[in-house]
Amino acid sequence: MSGSVLALTLAGAWVGVGLGVGALLARQGQPLATAATALVVWPALLPLLAPPDEAASRPAGGPFAERIRGAFAALRAALVDPALSAAADAATLDPIEAALTRADARIAAVDRLLEDPAVAADPASARLHQARAHSAHEVEEVLRKLVTVRVQLGLVALAGDTEPVRCHLGELAARARALEELAC
Repeated sequence: MSGSVLALTLAGAWVGVGLGVGALLARQGQPLATAATALVVWPALLPLLAPPDEAASRPAGGPFAERIRGAFAALRAALVDPALSAAADAATLDPIEAALTRADARIAAVDRLLEDPAVAADPASARLHQARAHSAHEVEEVLRKLVTVRVQLGLVALAGDTEPVRCHLGELAARARALEELAC
């Protein structure tokens, strides 16, 4: 067998395996870019095909996860509208959403702790309940203010004044930073 035939056979096998790995990744719901990348670097993507471990099989997010995703999706959708796009940059929402998601994950961790009867029965758990309630209240407030920002966006469409939207987003960013401090 000549060297060029061997090289072509090996290259074909490499691409064939890459196609198979890419198809499996796409079936698992991985992004199309990840699946397409498998054509070239499929050995590096093999860990994505492994069954999830116990920690990864827990439901993603905490008690507010769906509301957080929905609120930010609605706000981003509104900012795509040409009449509203000048009001704020969608990238300013990323740190706020990340802080809310982290706070939600911490609340979920506390909820899992409180499911343990030994922890729930401990007299010190009253402080944990209070801290959890406070964090949950803060997340609720930020979610409520996100609705206010959407209302302000409607006013921007009519009046053109973007300052109230920027003020509300600044307040939300400060509140999100405060959520991070609550964890300390």
